[in-house]
Amino acid sequence: MRNLVITDRDVSGNLFNNSVIVNLNNITYSTCTGALECLKNNGICYFKDDMNLVSRWMNESQLIIYVTQVKYGCFDVKFKQMLERLVVNLEPYYTVVEGETCHLGVSQLNKKLIVIGYGEVSEQEKQVFEQLLEETTLGYAYTSVHAYFCQEDEIEDALQTFGGVDHD
Repeated sequence: MRNLVITDRDVSGNLFNNSVIVNLNNITYSTCTGALECLKNNGICYFKDDMNLVSRWMNESQLIIYVTQVKYGCFDVKFKQMLERLVVNLEPYYTVVEGETCHLGVSQLNKKLIVIGYGEVSEQEKQVFEQLLEETTLGYAYTSVHAYFCQEDEIEDALQTFGGVDHD
């Protein structure tokens, strides 16, 4: 698999011919309990749900595109719940990266992350979101992390820009 698109809303599938598109509204997954059983059990999550497959796809992808509504400078609730479940993709031990203590990502495949945040987002909320994004991606093997913002009615245009990644 080359590309993975994870979204909290319906998006046009014809833009990403070689990608897997995951709409968080169409899958079943439990909220992480924070017990970190996955770190104690070689990355095996306690919950047997759709997130096990999504986690594996994330490890195998070279490009990951998130499409999420931004509220108060943060990911929306469904996206936040999904991100919390990704602790399964981390090594169980700590290391220091850029002066910060964190877990390393299991997949060391170099990958890119593009986040398209939509909604009525102020400049201050954009700054908060970009800082949050920087902190939550520390330790993963991302060669680049970029955030783009648009209005909800501009999402298809924004995706058209990135949909070209499938036409190689």
